[in-house]
Amino acid sequence: MSKTVHTCIPLINFTSNLTWYNLPNRGDKMEPSEGNAWFYIRDHQQQGPIGTFELNKLLEQGILTAESFIWTKELEGWQMVKSLNLFPDSMVNSRMKEETPRSNLAGDWEEVKKDTYPNGRPIVRYLARFFDLSLFSLFLITLVSVFSPRFIVESSGISIFIFSLVLYILVEASILSIFGNTLGKTILHARLRMVNGEHIDFFTALKRSIFVTAAGMGFGIPLINFICFYFSYFDLKKNGRSTWDNQIGTVVLYGKVSFARIVFVSLFPISLLVAGLIV
Repeated sequence: MSKTVHTCIPLINFTSNLTWYNLPNRGDKMEPSEGNAWFYIRDHQQQGPIGTFELNKLLEQGILTAESFIWTKELEGWQMVKSLNLFPDSMVNSRMKEETPRSNLAGDWEEVKKDTYPNGRPIVRYLARFFDLSLFSLFLITLVSVFSPRFIVESSGISIFIFSLVLYILVEASILSIFGNTLGKTILHARLRMVNGEHIDFFTALKRSIFVTAAGMGFGIPLINFICFYFSYFDLKKNGRSTWDNQIGTVVLYGKVSFARIVFVSLFPISLLVAGLIV
């Protein structure tokens, strides 16, 4: 993806389809590169990466259709297959000609937003991070209490939180490089991937964790962290991707999340906070 900031605004093509404003200036056809890593939306889940050959096969087999949304790092946002004209010689091209025009374009755009998430889902990302942080803090406090209970008694809650936050940078980088995702993101159907399709390595994950902790959370320092939360929230809502993902070359893929999962992930850190205040 380009670092240039665009706002995702739908344009209406009255011939048949609904596309996005930030379509690259590539004329009527985008040449697919064999080295491209493609992401696609199916069953309300953002999936991938796959190669160009696999993408063509999914289209030919009808698993993906001309109206399926796909994305690669050369695009500014999710695009319909038929708006890119990737494989003019495949069966997809003939199927597009047989499709009937949509009648309710405004309604279509509302449906599109449910799967493409043009505003980046900041609440889901925040909940996942606080769940992971809370889980790690619980483990760390339990471990330290066994070997050095005096440290827990004499330290303030803020200092323990900042200590946990800084230490979690290394832990998160290790988890991402080994497992490819954190528990909080997995529960909320969010996945972190490199835009080129490669597995995220430790140093890239470390760089991203530092960036998130500094720019997104202000290292947990009171007042500064709320300012960072505020700006990172609206930056994500406006651009669909965070500043650190743009800079580092990572992308967060989203899926449909049940209300029960959101409640569970939300209540876990709250319950730990209440328990800490009571104790």
